[in-house]
Amino acid sequence: MLNQNIKNLRKQNGYTQETFAQELNVVRQTVSKWEKGYSVPDAIMLEKIAELFDVSVVDLLGDTTQETAEKPDLRQISEQLSILNNQFARELARKQKNRRIVIGVLLAVFLLIPTAFLLCLLPLRMQSEVYMLDPSTNELTFNDIGDALDDALSAAILSKGATGYGYSECMTESHYVYDTREEDDIVTVYVHETHEGFNFVNGFFTNVSGGWVPAVYKFLQDGDGYKLVSREQAKDGADYTPSIKVLFPGRLAKKVLRGLPDGAADALWDDCVRQAKAYLASVGRVAVVCRYRDIGRTFLTDCGVPLAVAENLTLTRRGYDAMIGNHEKVEHGKRYVYQTEYDREHQWITFTKFLYDTNEVVAFTAVDAATGDVVKDAPVPEKATYYVGTLVEE
Repeated sequence: MLNQNIKNLRKQNGYTQETFAQELNVVRQTVSKWEKGYSVPDAIMLEKIAELFDVSVVDLLGDTTQETAEKPDLRQISEQLSILNNQFARELARKQKNRRIVIGVLLAVFLLIPTAFLLCLLPLRMQSEVYMLDPSTNELTFNDIGDALDDALSAAILSKGATGYGYSECMTESHYVYDTREEDDIVTVYVHETHEGFNFVNGFFTNVSGGWVPAVYKFLQDGDGYKLVSREQAKDGADYTPSIKVLFPGRLAKKVLRGLPDGAADALWDDCVRQAKAYLASVGRVAVVCRYRDIGRTFLTDCGVPLAVAENLTLTRRGYDAMIGNHEKVEHGKRYVYQTEYDREHQWITFTKFLYDTNEVVAFTAVDAATGDVVKDAPVPEKATYYVGTLVEE
């Protein structure tokens, strides 16, 4: 079967789900869905996978009846993928139906159990598998909570990230699930959520906003999907520990307070990086994805600008960087560059806004580096030169 073939070939070729997804410019969840048989790649992607593993599309599909036939065209491949999709959909529906039957039987059994014994079992809930490190591959395996619930959780986290932080061109998320518990139609997810907002800075695609926080999400099972009911997050500062103990039950609270296990934080960051790279591919840009702290920075005071002048410019020249360099911003469908530079010849600090595609200057201001006063007779350039920075050497 296609899903098992993809999984076997991935492991035989030394790929984790994350590195395999990176090769194909998709997210890890997409690979997970392929391997679980919840969806199939399209015909074009199937050819990419076959080329990567150096096998034929026929072999990848697992069809041994056509080994001597001619190479199938895209139409034939698409037809076979459609058949597989229908098979997977029927199998998933069958499993969900069986699961509902099992839950119904269990509920009936519990109703017959004496009240005292039932009360002893009340703390028990359906629990997800433990997030673990596979000792054979050294691969950090994310908690498998099911694709439908995982997608709903991702959407809820991204919604918060998109509104709770400053401007970023690409908002990403990743999450570590401590546990899930189900009661009636409500599923509670205990999670460590991470937001990373990326933007172009000095030619690099770097995280400029975001953060992480333990949070509790409640979802209502709505058919085969999930609808967000509520979200509560741990409070900052002195209230952090007390709020964790309120939001997370008993032993789970202790686990949250101990922090993420070794390797989890790096795995969450890597997941966000993969999403950022997929975004770059979607907009046709090539750039190094990095952390903001890894970008070399030259402050105005490093150029001899008095501290008082530099601080005043930081307050008055909003929209521009407070150091030498630039960042990009999409406004009304157009991409602009906001750039701060130091003109050593004239001892000016210049603030330039220009179109990324044409380098056409749309706004320009020069100020005296010694006083911070605007230089009214400074010539306005027609074109700007994009400033490209450097990374800090480790």
